[in-house]
Amino acid sequence: MNDVPPQIKSGPWMLDPAITYLNHGSFGARTTEVFEAQQRYKRQFERSPVDFLDRQGDLLTNARHIVAEFVGASPAGFGFVENATTGIGCVIQSLNLEEGDEILTTNHVYNGVRQLASHYCIENNLLYGEIDIPVPLTAPEDILQCIEEGLTTKTKLFIVDHVSSASAILFPIKEIVAICRKKAIQILVDGAHAPGMIDLEIDALAPDWYVGNLHKWVCAPLGAAFVWTSEPLRLLTHPMTVSHWLHQGYTEEFDWQGTRDISSWLTAVDAIKIGEQIGWAKIRQHNHEMATWMHETLVSAFDVQPLLPIDGSFFGSMATVLLPPGSPQTMDDCITLRDEIFSKSTLEVPIFEFQGKGMLRVSAQLYSKPHDIDRLIAAFKMLKIT
Repeated sequence: MNDVPPQIKSGPWMLDPAITYLNHGSFGARTTEVFEAQQRYKRQFERSPVDFLDRQGDLLTNARHIVAEFVGASPAGFGFVENATTGIGCVIQSLNLEEGDEILTTNHVYNGVRQLASHYCIENNLLYGEIDIPVPLTAPEDILQCIEEGLTTKTKLFIVDHVSSASAILFPIKEIVAICRKKAIQILVDGAHAPGMIDLEIDALAPDWYVGNLHKWVCAPLGAAFVWTSEPLRLLTHPMTVSHWLHQGYTEEFDWQGTRDISSWLTAVDAIKIGEQIGWAKIRQHNHEMATWMHETLVSAFDVQPLLPIDGSFFGSMATVLLPPGSPQTMDDCITLRDEIFSKSTLEVPIFEFQGKGMLRVSAQLYSKPHDIDRLIAAFKMLKIT
């Protein structure tokens, strides 16, 4: 059994201390310092709205450069959006595909992205498909083989998760990009969970597009995300809301998407700097070691087969575990169980069906404690499931 990583002082967090929160991966969480930083930007705007939006463009320029540097991306290809799904929408609406072309992803795709891509394909007489990548997995080669064999001559765009939402798998993106390059297929990486969770160098990965959330593991406010576009495709990629600066430059278009609250984008800088005070490498290491300990502890307590290697080499700060024998196996029953555990134990953890089996996903953040997992196991025992 791996040792529990030592606690790192952080926060205070806005989370209700009465709730055991094991679901950071869904919407992240904010410290009071980040929350108050956003309020300062909101007050600054309300004091002089025109001056704030029309004359202080350097605020957004500065934010773009700092966040782009944090994720290892060229600022010239960096545009802020509200969330990763919106970023994927920007890319898909900018495609120039012909009838019969295929947009392909995997069965680990986030359901919102599934709906977005499949709807676009139906509306434009395109093909939509998903490559089946079954779990358990033992090595990155398992994923690479499935993708290599699943891409077809009709595939024009491949959408792949960097860190999948339900299964929490860390995909070997650099090798997947190389496969797509070899087959002359454009690749869009859904990095919704990657910023703040892993050491990210988007320029080095060199996909065609990369989208990421900042409200999850960077702990910025909701509404902070980005879409990065490689240099050859910047003139062709536009925000969902096309406004005044159409064809005036990639960053100019994304900086002005109609009148909107930009405080979440600006506050992302504050969230990054707060993390720097602790050390992002230290944060990532703590969260990964805690997630690895959580994973191993739950696999043992539930007496189930691990979906990923027990050493944690296949995931970052989240881990997905099969529910113990006798647990629900359908999505409706899993959601009922999730809500019952919250109601009876004030414990927040996602429980869902994936690939025909009931599963749960735990997230590790600086506020996580070993006692949280003890309480989760106790909640299952109380319901006479384990």
